[in-house]
Amino acid sequence: MRRALLELLVDPLTQEPLALDPGWQGTADAVIEGTLRSPAGRAYPIVGGIPRFVGTADTDQRQTERSFGYKWQQRATYESAAMRASHQCWLAERYGFAGADEMQTYFGSRRRILDAGCGGGYSTGTWLDTRWRGGAMWVGVDISEAIDVAQARFGALPGTHFVQADLLALPFRDASFDTVFSEGVLHHTPSTERALRSVVAALAPGGEVLFYVYRKKGPVREFTDDYIREAVAPLDPAAAWERLRPLTRLGQALAALRAEVEVPEDIPLLGIAAGRYDVQRLIYWHFAKLFWNESFTFEENNHVNFDWYHPRYAHRHSEDEVRRWCAACGLATTRFDAQESGFTVRAVKDQRPDTHRSQR
Repeated sequence: MRRALLELLVDPLTQEPLALDPGWQGTADAVIEGTLRSPAGRAYPIVGGIPRFVGTADTDQRQTERSFGYKWQQRATYESAAMRASHQCWLAERYGFAGADEMQTYFGSRRRILDAGCGGGYSTGTWLDTRWRGGAMWVGVDISEAIDVAQARFGALPGTHFVQADLLALPFRDASFDTVFSEGVLHHTPSTERALRSVVAALAPGGEVLFYVYRKKGPVREFTDDYIREAVAPLDPAAAWERLRPLTRLGQALAALRAEVEVPEDIPLLGIAAGRYDVQRLIYWHFAKLFWNESFTFEENNHVNFDWYHPRYAHRHSEDEVRRWCAACGLATTRFDAQESGFTVRAVKDQRPDTHRSQR
């Protein structure tokens, strides 16, 4: 833990400042092992240079934590050039950037960035790389052991900090950050709305939040998603990864058909619009997420299906819900990108701190 992080940290339960116990190990600039203690005596360990604030009693949240901890440790399933290039292009497009360079310029111009649910740094790696010069303070937070993967990937870069914590109980002073980035994470908590309120509380008035959440799909796809998740979520992550292989193989077989079908008219009961569809994509969007991208390896494709089906918490939402939450948090939306997969939002927090005060 770099010492600069200490000034931002508070007890997540009381918002009281934390002090570093004597006897810590490390250097003048960084603490490797030690204990952070609140005035009430609560202790939070620093292990491997990372302050640890986890310990939720929510069993479904613990399952989601284990799922993502496992997934992001499978680095061979998401670090290829093909997978990174595809994701970077999609990410920049949704947030309104011309590309990775423009994203890096934007984030490099900020003062303090909270990466809320950074995982292993897959999305952040679009702009946080060897070109990063540390103009901004970047703080990556994740509830799972994926935070150790993020540290291994980016810990040598200047201005980077890592914290293991729950988004619903963030250990930061209110209004500490001028930027919050949360790519596909808020919906993996017990409440997407509460998670948004929590990260916005950490955002200073006039600061910008950038986030992505899942969109509710058609009725058959929603039923199938819930059915499969109910079957695989109780499994150990490695067993679930194996159980999902047949779905990935079916996605591969459907894509190999290279066939199209004409839907002659809108089907409101199924949420399907009239038009011409690739067969694999029609099934993917409206019946079951059988992901397949021929540019990826089989394991990379299975990674995407595991990401969708194994975590217990994976809420989907309507546009009205997301817009209502933003307004309630005192956010002025500057970009709202709606795709079949989900909603990508950029919004600025009200400059007046007493207006729409966010509650964690």
